[in-house]
Amino acid sequence: MMNTQMKSSKPYTSGSNTESSALQETPTKGYRAMVKQASLISLLASVTLIFGCGGGGGGGSSTAAPAPAASTMSELTVPDGFDYNPVEQHDLNIDISHISKNRSFVSVYSRYSERSDATFKPDYSSRLLAGSLNNGQFNSSFTAPISEENILIEIWFYDGQAPLQQVVSSSVMQVTW
Repeated sequence: MMNTQMKSSKPYTSGSNTESSALQETPTKGYRAMVKQASLISLLASVTLIFGCGGGGGGGSSTAAPAPAASTMSELTVPDGFDYNPVEQHDLNIDISHISKNRSFVSVYSRYSERSDATFKPDYSSRLLAGSLNNGQFNSSFTAPISEENILIEIWFYDGQAPLQQVVSSSVMQVTW
């Protein structure tokens, strides 16, 4: 009877099976070592690419052209009568009383584009002036950049008809339709 107990199919193990657990951990440790090695190789390859590719060319020595000497304010000359003001004052007088005395609204734009149908499309962000006409007349003053040679004047009617549009020279501000 004692013989049968000793010939058990399972070996006797005390609380921890160190030999069995060591065999089970070995594949995990090997995998981790391979991942660390692959990471290290990737890091070294990246550093080599970043710092190893320096650009540069044939290594010829060329000197840079010397920078021009800076001018001082005392060296600048300005013609007599030069106006430093970048804007001009304009007086605008509009009269459409022979066309209509109905309620209408005027807008003046410094930038615009021409459409294919020969009308104009104003750049609404460039509006210089806006106001209501009184019995077909409008009088006002405004400032505009000197660089603007032409301006677009657009008159809208409240009855829904198409607006009146006219491009005028910024030096001529007397407008009659």
